[in-house]
Parts: sequence; C-alpha cells; structure tokens
Amino acid sequence: MFRKSITLSLQDEINFLKKRKKFAISLSNPSFEKKNLRNFNLENFNVQKSLSGEEKLIELAKKNLLRQWIIKKPKENDIIITNGAKAALYCVFKVIANRQKKNNFGIVNPNWPTYIDLIKISGAIPVFFNTKIENKYEINIATLEKFIKQKKLRILVISNPNNPSGKIYNHQIIKKIINICEKNRCYLVLDESFSSHVFEKKFTQNKKDYKSKYLIIINSFSKNYHLQGLRLGVVLAKKKLVEEFSNLHIAINGAPNNISQNLIINHNKALLKTKDIKNKMKFVTDFLFSKGVDFYKPEGSFYIFPKILNKKNFKNLSKKYGLFYIGGENFGSKIYKDHYRFCFEKNINELKKIIQIMNKNKIY
Repeated sequence: MFRKSITLSLQDEINFLKKRKKFAISLSNPSFEKKNLRNFNLENFNVQKSLSGEEKLIELAKKNLLRQWIIKKPKENDIIITNGAKAALYCVFKVIANRQKKNNFGIVNPNWPTYIDLIKISGAIPVFFNTKIENKYEINIATLEKFIKQKKLRILVISNPNNPSGKIYNHQIIKKIINICEKNRCYLVLDESFSSHVFEKKFTQNKKDYKSKYLIIINSFSKNYHLQGLRLGVVLAKKKLVEEFSNLHIAINGAPNNISQNLIINHNKALLKTKDIKNKMKFVTDFLFSKGVDFYKPEGSFYIFPKILNKKNFKNLSKKYGLFYIGGENFGSKIYKDHYRFCFEKNINELKKIIQIMNKNKIY
C-alpha cells in the first residue's frame, strides 16, 4: 500500500482540528498569502492544446526558472511543461527505471520525502547518501563517487536549494558531481524547485553551461511563485529523453493544464514575482540562535532544519500548545531524528505567534 504524503497529511490534520475550532499551526508547511486576479480571460478554457506545454510558457520558464543555465545547442535539448514537479519527477524516474529490471536510484539526504515515494512507485529502489549538519551538509566528492559505483546508481537526485536544510551546492560542486555522474553513466536529477528563493548573491552571479546528456533539471512554477494550485512543473533534458518523458506524461496526464498555463502567460507580471523572505528567515534564525539551537543557516528555499534541544519536551509541549511538525526522520534517515523542518514562509503575524509560543513554553 502506498503511503499518504507526509507533508500533505500534516496539513490535513491541522485543517481537521481547525474545523473543530481547535488551535493548530504547522511549523513545517508554508502558509501563502492568497492571490487574486481580476478580468482574466477563460476563452477556450476547455480546449487541450500543446501536449508538451505552450511555447510562451516554455519561454517564461527559460527566462525565469532556468535563467542560471546557458542552454547551448538548443536543437539537442528540450523543455516540457508538466502538471507539477511531482509529475515531472515521476516521468523521469519511470522512464529510466523502465530500461532495465533492477535500478538503484540514489538520493542525497536530507531529502524531500516525495522522492522516496515516487522512486518506489516507478519500480526502482531508493538508496541514500547522507550529509550531516556537523559537516555543513557538504558532499564529499570522492565518497559520493564511491557510493555511485558501489550502488551501481542509474540516477542521483539532489535538491538545490535543499529541502529541508536550505543548503545550496555551488556551481563548482555541481560541475564535479556532473563529471562523476557522466563517468559512471548515472543521470543527475537536479531539482531546482526553490531556485527563486536564494539569499546570497554568490550563488546567482555565474551562469552555468547546460550540455551534459546525463543532466536532467526539474523546476516548478508552483513552488517558486507560490502557485501550488496551478500545478505546473518544468523539465530540461536532452531531446530524446524529453520525448520519452513527454510520452509518459501524456499517457497519464494528457496535456498540461490549459487554464493554469494561460493564467501565467497572460498575467506573468503579476504572478511571477518572488517576495523577499530574508527578513522572515532572519527573524526565525535569530530566535533559534538566542536559544542555543544548532542549525545550518539557510542559503535558499524557505526551510530550516534545526536540531531539537530536548526532544521529549519538544514533542509533548508542541502538540499541547497546538504546534505540529514533521520530524527529521522523515527526510531520508534516522540520523536526522533529532531534527525537524521549520518553514518560515508564513504570514508574519503567524510566524510571530509561533515564536511567542515556542519562547514562552521553551519549545526548542
């Protein structure tokens, strides 16, 4: 039996409690401001258009989501729009898994739990490469190459910026990882779904060449621009691979949602905006630092992955005072069992309320 989404299950629990007039807030999930559009055109909303995505939206993806990549030899590369990043990832995993009977797909930990679910659904086996807070979640290249060889990996998945730690791997590290993946005929699936949430300029100053046939890039309008309800993801890969991904996506989804695509195309100036959330991040990290909590200061995304000072107190008191969270053991390994995911992309008043409760009741 497939498990229910860990992150969405938490939100379901909170919504259930709120309906019964109980106080409940998620520490781990975002709470986005509602967006309203006026005078939008729904003409031809019922028509299924380009099976791989509207050309105008693909151009917006290049300009916004993939702006850090120099796409050389465009005739050899291709981009498709999918119904969310999850659909994109599933199509990538399933196509690669379908090529041979046994497949090990590696994930760099800590990781978004959905990777594990999608890899299993695709018929492959998830195996894990752990990074640790004491090493600033750095990837040792020699150790990683040994891991790829020993596990005979077909795919290596890295989220960059990382969900949940906020770690960003710079261009030099990614280039080295691409090289060892090429050498070992292992596809690197680089999930950049939080690429618009980067807090340090050094990570966006230099553009990167897209040229490796073993590099597959995933991105998301939904996550980057707080448009989860529109469900639009992006895949960049070599043309032959993209054709296979697209064929599978069409088989299970049909064309990407026409209404969602047109909303972004026609209202891109209003919708494709990223608010500066650095002050919210600082508000939370200042509090955690003042309490002596060990954490890696995020360089991107809208998450922090703090270490719990008193796990028994944290577990009992957080629930007592209406704070619900996703424990670190859900992010790929039991070595993170003393961590939890903290999301700082929330209404500032909600964020202040959370910190007030944590401070007053020593929940950290």
